[in-house]
Amino acid sequence: MASDERVTLVASEHEAWARKAAEMAVEILEHLPNAKIEHIGSTSVPGLPAKPVVDLAVGMVADEIMLAGRELARLGFDLEGKRADHAWLSYPDRSARLFVIHIFEFQGEEWNKRLRFRDILLTNEESREKYLAVEREAAALADGWGEYTRAKSSVVSEILANDSFDRTC
Repeated sequence: MASDERVTLVASEHEAWARKAAEMAVEILEHLPNAKIEHIGSTSVPGLPAKPVVDLAVGMVADEIMLAGRELARLGFDLEGKRADHAWLSYPDRSARLFVIHIFEFQGEEWNKRLRFRDILLTNEESREKYLAVEREAAALADGWGEYTRAKSSVVSEILANDSFDRTC
């Protein structure tokens, strides 16, 4: 999907997405053996419609985040962006995403936030329905991935702030 294309949600294919996540995790671990990998995003939640792109969180020691990003880019992943505490890549590339790989500090703030949000959606039906309503609206109205992600950010923050779910990593 090119960055200027609309985001389309599809019916849940959770079993297939979970299998793809596990297969990609094995591939990544061959090259980043110290990584911790978790399936995140809507495809990690059974029954939740999602864009058909599997999101993975790759946890690394903080000073290895950029090295890990460069290693995956060397292997053919598309390094879309990086900050000191986060690198993100697409596979096979940003114009035809099947995966988005987020590299964070293992058990760092962003890692914990992403996993906590996933776990809230797994366990809290009200939060899941609230998120899905905003996700559907964002997909219908947004022009591209950036706008789609920004349109969902306030509900993600709200769900994280209002839920007492406590995840011990």
